[in-house]
Order: sequence, then C-alpha cells, then structure tokens
Amino acid sequence: MNFDEIENIIGYRFSDRELLKKAFVHSSYAQEHNLKDNETMEFFGDAVLEFLSSEYLCAKHPDFDAGQLSKARAGVVSAAGLKKSIEKLGLMKYLLVSNSYRQARNKSRKMEANLYEAILCAIYMDGGMENARRFVLKTLKTQMDEAKKSSKDSKSRLQEYCQKKGWEIPEYKPVSKEGPDNQPTFKRALYINGNFVAYGVGGSRKKAEKDAAGKALEIFNQQ
Repeated sequence: MNFDEIENIIGYRFSDRELLKKAFVHSSYAQEHNLKDNETMEFFGDAVLEFLSSEYLCAKHPDFDAGQLSKARAGVVSAAGLKKSIEKLGLMKYLLVSNSYRQARNKSRKMEANLYEAILCAIYMDGGMENARRFVLKTLKTQMDEAKKSSKDSKSRLQEYCQKKGWEIPEYKPVSKEGPDNQPTFKRALYINGNFVAYGVGGSRKKAEKDAAGKALEIFNQQ
C-alpha cells in the first residue's frame, strides 16, 4: 500500500499509519489474510460524518427546520453521494479486497460509502475532530452547499419546474376527506395547465398536496 500517495490524496499525514491501512481492509480480504477489517471504523466514521454534516448544515442554513436539515443531510451522507466523493478522489484502487470481490467492487455504491466512513474514522482517531472536519469540508462541501436545492419540498420544486417550462402554476383541488376528525385522510387532485396529473393522499391537505406534487415530479423525471 502506497501510504504517501493516499495521504496526498486525502490531504492528511498520519502519525499512526496502521489506522490508515486498517481503513482500507475490506472484510473479504481480512478473512483471507487473518486481519482486522474496517467495519468498526465504518460504523464510527458514519457517526462522525453525521455530526460534522449536521454541524455544517445548521450553521450554513439557519432558516432550515428539522425536516429540511434531515433531508439535506440524508442527501449528503447517502451511499450515492459518498460514492461520487470516493470516485473523484480515486481511492477505490487502494481498497484491499479478495479476488472474489473485485467484480463487486466495480458495481457497489455501498463499498465506496463504507470506505469513505472508514477513512474519516481513521483521520478522527489519529488527528482529532478538526482534521476530520477539514476532510469532510474538502470532500463534501459542494454537496452541503447545494443542499438547499434538495431540501425544498415537492410542491416548491414542482412550482419551480412549471415556471421553468412556462406552464401555469399547479392547482390542487379537493377530492375527498375520509375517516374520523382526529385521524382524517385527505385526497387532492393535481392539475397543471388544466390537465389532471396525479392524486395525492395524506393526513392533512398539505401532506396530500405534497404527495401529489411528488408523484408529478416522478412523472416528469424530476426526483
């Protein structure tokens, strides 16, 4: 394993390179060579990432409510999001896996996400929270800065899409209200340019409309 190359890519010099090596040991390789794998580091790194991304998003977007923050963070720390970061860094080629896993390595998003979390854990254990924070900002700042887009609810995104297309503002019409007053179910119909697009169902009018908007975004391939 070329430690110098990896450290140059990561942007951090380890005092204990055994931590760095362990971060790159997949369970399949560990079983073949009787080594400790990086799964515990993945678990720990996931917790560090949740904290640091939450910290950044709360400071960056003080206008967000808890739901928006949760949605924004989920987009940042998702397997797909971390896969992009690892691919950009070019670190997968250093992951130690058994021969039987080499093909899976080329297809799995989860393996990249796990590697990211293990590396973050190694940095935290070796250099503390500030160095871990620098790594997250270096690799995920763009995604966190763009989180405002993904945090918008489906109605807002649908309205923006319609405006972009030059269409009329979406119209939501009541269809029905069923169930007891303390637990009602609302059904709303969504129309765009006077044409029916989708039904939405929810425990309130607002939730039913969001549901309908979400279905419309799926129809327009905007999810």
